[in-house]
Amino acid sequence: MIKQTPTQIFKSDLRGVSGSDGIQNLSTFNFGNYQDESRKPFGTLKVLNELLLVPSQKTFTFIESNTEVFLLPLFGGIEYKDNLGNIDFIRIEQIKHISAQKGMSFKTFNPYEAEDVSYLEIWLAAETNNLISNSSKLDFGFSERNKINLLFEFSNTLGFIGIYDGRKEGFYTLKNHLNGVFLFVINGAFEIENRLLQQKDGLSLKEIETVEWEALSENAILLLFEIPIENL
Repeated sequence: MIKQTPTQIFKSDLRGVSGSDGIQNLSTFNFGNYQDESRKPFGTLKVLNELLLVPSQKTFTFIESNTEVFLLPLFGGIEYKDNLGNIDFIRIEQIKHISAQKGMSFKTFNPYEAEDVSYLEIWLAAETNNLISNSSKLDFGFSERNKINLLFEFSNTLGFIGIYDGRKEGFYTLKNHLNGVFLFVINGAFEIENRLLQQKDGLSLKEIETVEWEALSENAILLLFEIPIENL
């Protein structure tokens, strides 16, 4: 008998939509006023939002519990400023990591006069109560195609990104068999563990040792997180 891996697909067209004039927030998981029994966070991955800002628009974020935050531009770039005095600019092919203590806040801003910008905002529950607020930025680029490349690693959590040519295959073997995997398609389409995922779709997997996929389009971009799920 073949063992079935517990999975859930998070379709992009079922994401929660919120925001105001000039800001659109698309939530893969429950967020704010968007609450659905089928869209609960996955393990320590609490927030996976896509934000779209029109020119000169800004957002404000207040951190209510110790959180590892990542900002990943998808189009254009954003200015970042926090209440600790840190100022930065993050563009495509860069990722910003903020270890945010409870009570920290930050703003993001679209500095362009005639271009919209979009970015992913990713929150992971901090795995320590002794978190110290700090931030860093990584230039990851896409110099190596058809390969999953490390974006970050801390404690028991890892993040990867890869860009693939059509019909190229890939796989990932978990570092900790007690962890789960969450995959998110930034661009294009993939077949992941015999399931079709299209742009901005997500997939959670538990009780699995290796994940396999095949890109179904050119320049298909995949995010992968290995994360603790002990509480699921």
